[in-house]
Formats: sequence, structure tokens, C-alpha cells
Amino acid sequence: MTRRRQHLFALGVAGSLLAFPGAGAQGFQLKTSLAAGGVTGCSIVPTSASPLPAPDPTAEVEATQLISDGQDAALQGEHAAARDAFAKAAVLVPSNARLAYYLGREHEALQDNIAAVREYCRYLQLATSASDGDEVRGRIVRLTPASELARLEDARANFQSGVALLRRQQYAAADSVFGAVATTVPNAPEPYFNRALSRAARGERGIAMQDFEKYLELSPRAADQATVRGAMSRLPDRVFSPGQAFGSGLLVPGLGQMNTGRPVLGVFTLGLVAGAAGFAWQQQEKLETQVFTDPFGNSYTDTVTRVTRPRLVAGLATAGVVWALAAIESSTYARRSRSRAAAIIAREGVGAVPAQRRTLGLAVTPLAGERLGVGLSVR
Repeated sequence: MTRRRQHLFALGVAGSLLAFPGAGAQGFQLKTSLAAGGVTGCSIVPTSASPLPAPDPTAEVEATQLISDGQDAALQGEHAAARDAFAKAAVLVPSNARLAYYLGREHEALQDNIAAVREYCRYLQLATSASDGDEVRGRIVRLTPASELARLEDARANFQSGVALLRRQQYAAADSVFGAVATTVPNAPEPYFNRALSRAARGERGIAMQDFEKYLELSPRAADQATVRGAMSRLPDRVFSPGQAFGSGLLVPGLGQMNTGRPVLGVFTLGLVAGAAGFAWQQQEKLETQVFTDPFGNSYTDTVTRVTRPRLVAGLATAGVVWALAAIESSTYARRSRSRAAAIIAREGVGAVPAQRRTLGLAVTPLAGERLGVGLSVR
């Protein structure tokens, strides 16, 4: 392979390495309503969503006696004693739904409305198809203070604002709004899910994982449990700034690739530009016969050596094109890193066209007269 063909081969390899694929991913649909399918009031009262322990036969025997004692005390109007007995039994057998109802009734009799709501909500969580579910829901609404219901309505309005911000890709603002909603209604899983999406879209993998875990903890029966866990393993680690990548790529050849986490390609690009510059600076010596005049006016001929750089323009042009394309590619790569992160949120609308794979190519072709042609193609 001649030296000239070696340079052409190197430039062709550079063109292939400066290719970029288009990003396309299937994302999650936003949660668009707060505490969907839940009970008004239950979202405000924190309840444990941890898996319940297996029943202990010894504990069940003791709990049965406590339940009997509590029922006797309740019949005699001793609601404090009944509450204490039911509370001890609930610690022993936390999966007993009817016990949660008994405890809620005693809290209600003692006018401890918040504790009563918590137990009624726990009852509905344990007995999802209870025949008296409507009656218990009515008790929850009646016992929940008006101020708390107003606070819940404010949280719903703020939640909708967060959804709108997320749709407009204002991720930091959406993060703040969903955080405020999660503080107001700590038992609702939806704010944590949407905040996880906003954080993942910004490449903040660690805290996005925490929010997804919280969502799964608060909704152990969610239909998308497996999907969420699968997506958690594929969250992007970093996103890059397109402006910073482009600026550094213009400052030093290959620095944009290094700043976007691809040092090998950056070093290769730097070497390629340096090689093209060296190719441009190559000298060529030619012997020329010229006519001279001596001091006495007599003409004579002589042979002189002339040094030229015939590849200067083509070599410098190639180096400049590779330099510029590398800066553009680093910016495009950074922009794609943001697009990949944002792709965790499903695009809404009908008829969206899937992203295609695009290739940015650099072609260097020999022309007549030992010249080089440089071409750029996007497919």
C-alpha cells in the first residue's frame, strides 16, 4: 500500500467512526392521576406496604385471646381497654383484616380520627373485596378532617401541574412539584413514579432508582412491577452537555469525544487530525533549470532545487473537516445521551414515526492531479 493510499484509508476509517445511530426507545406512560383507585383520605395517612410476615401458630393463639378480651371490653363500653387489646393482637397477627376493622372502630369511639382512618385504610388494603368496603370508605371520608381533604385536593392540583411540566420536558421543575406532592400524600405511589421518570430523564440514575423502589414498595400489587424492575437495570448512568462537548471539540481535536466518555475515539481523532496536518506539510523537491544573469549582463543556465508542498491545501482541508466533524459528532452524541435518558418517558400522540438509524459519513476520494476530494453524507 502506497503512502497516499494509507492516508486515504485512515481518513475513510475516521469517516466510519464518526457515525452515529439514531436513538429510539419505548418509555413509560406517565401516571396522570393521584392515588388512582385509592380511597380519599388514605393517601394522606402513611401505612406500611412491607410484606407481611408468615403467621405464627403460637402468636395466633395469643392473639385470639386478646381479640376475645377486646370484644368483651368493647361490649362493656371500655373502649380504651378494647383498643389496647386489639393493638397488641394486631402486632402479633398484622395480616388479620377484621382485627384492623375492630381497632379502627375503637379509635373512632375514642375520637382518635387519624388513627381510626389509618386502621380503616389498612383494613381495605388487607380485604380488597370486603362486603362492607363501601361502609368503611364512608367512615374514612367522614373522619378525615376537612383541612386534610382540602390539602389532598391541593395535592391533586399540584400533581396535575407536575404532569404538565413533565410533558413539556421541564424535568427539574417537575421533580420539585412531585417532591412536594409526595410530602403531602406520603402513601401515594404516583408522585414517586413520576419523579423517578423526571430524574431518569436528567440522567440522575441513583436517586431515580430510589424513587422507583419507593413506588414498588407503596404499590406491591402494581401490574407494572416487572416492567419497572426491568427498566431500572437499564437506566442511563450519565448524560452530557451538547454545548460543552461541541466547544471542547472545537478547542482541541478529539476533546469532545473524551468529554463524552469515549477517550479511545478522542485519541484516535486527535491522531487523525495530526496525521492529516503532517500529510499536508510533506515536502517535495524538484530540480528546475533556470536562466540567470551574471553581474556583467551575461546569461547562463543552472539547475536549482525547489521545495514545494503540493498536498498542503488538501491536507489542511481534510484536517479541518475531520476536526469540525468530530466536534459536531461529540455534540450529537451528547444530545443523543439526553434523548436516550428522556426516552424513559413515552411520547404521547398518534402516528409518531419511529427513530431511524442515521449515519454521518466522511468520504475522501482521489481526484486528478494528485488532489483529494472530501465529501460529507448523512443517511
